[in-house]
Amino acid sequence: MGASHEGARVADDPPLRFGRVVGRSPAMRQLIELLQRAAACEATTLLEGETGTGKEVSTLAIHEHSARKSGPFVVVDCGAIPPQLLESELFGYERGAFTGAVGARVGAFEAAHGGTIFLDEIGELGLELQPKILRVLESRTIKRVGSNAYVPVDVRVIAATNRSLREEVAARRFRSDLYYRLAVLHVKLPPLRERSSDLPLLVDDVLAQLGVLDSPAVAPLRSAAYLEQLARYRWPGNIRQLRNYLERSVALGGGVPAPGSEPSLPPPQPDHDPRGDASDRLLAEALDKPLKEAREAWNNAFEQRYLEALLERHGRSVSAAARAAGVNRVHLYRLLWKHGLREPSADAGPSDDG
Repeated sequence: MGASHEGARVADDPPLRFGRVVGRSPAMRQLIELLQRAAACEATTLLEGETGTGKEVSTLAIHEHSARKSGPFVVVDCGAIPPQLLESELFGYERGAFTGAVGARVGAFEAAHGGTIFLDEIGELGLELQPKILRVLESRTIKRVGSNAYVPVDVRVIAATNRSLREEVAARRFRSDLYYRLAVLHVKLPPLRERSSDLPLLVDDVLAQLGVLDSPAVAPLRSAAYLEQLARYRWPGNIRQLRNYLERSVALGGGVPAPGSEPSLPPPQPDHDPRGDASDRLLAEALDKPLKEAREAWNNAFEQRYLEALLERHGRSVSAAARAAGVNRVHLYRLLWKHGLREPSADAGPSDDG
């Protein structure tokens, strides 16, 4: 009911756009106003929001509308890079700084000189690196690994996290002085469930990016009944999960879903889990094997299904999935590689918390 009332209030309001950020709901109008203010100044900015709410897209919009738009835009995912490599990734290193350092390398802060550096998943930053980030914010200088010299950098720093850094400070996992340096401007991104009136805009945006917006074949995906169905789902993975779902809907229908046969959303708590049938088949197959081989096959099958469901629940965010599973991110990456759910290079790739 709440979603319908919200939709009735804002249905006639024109949408606002700021870069790729779009919305007409009150929450998004407030967000876009804050992003515009952030773009108009040089203040260090902290974006907080659940996984998949669009933190990287918002940061890019700030950069592209700022005085630094002609400068570089450098992204560092602090949650995807192993802690022992993160310092050299951020600050660079000199030749001979460690085994394998056959030449000097510029780090992300130097690479972003004259532009913007986006520190994604800043809440994952270890306590040992936090003072070094604080020094950069205070002095705008960095020191490469293996060097004693400080190098000045001219960068705008924007950080993002899907955690509450206030809670991390209270738990002594994050320095309070660094938090206040990062949150000169503090922007909170609303989850999709709190802006359901934006669903028609978001659906059209995704279909336009797929190049099928004007195709009559996807009309069912834009119907009022279908949009109402989308609004009833809570979208734990937010916009990223919605985008993945719509892409899959189009792909499974060959881009031409038949009227009345558009895919149904998975209910949050299904009455029947069809994977139970697969478990029965797996058990039947296991009975034909020795116990050791049967146990290994069963464990592998469970592990793969668990990882697939875990990623889906957390909007494909490996950092969030690792926290929920209670394992180290690097260990989770190895499991994903093992089951073909992640490319081996993904641990140092771009952010997975758009």
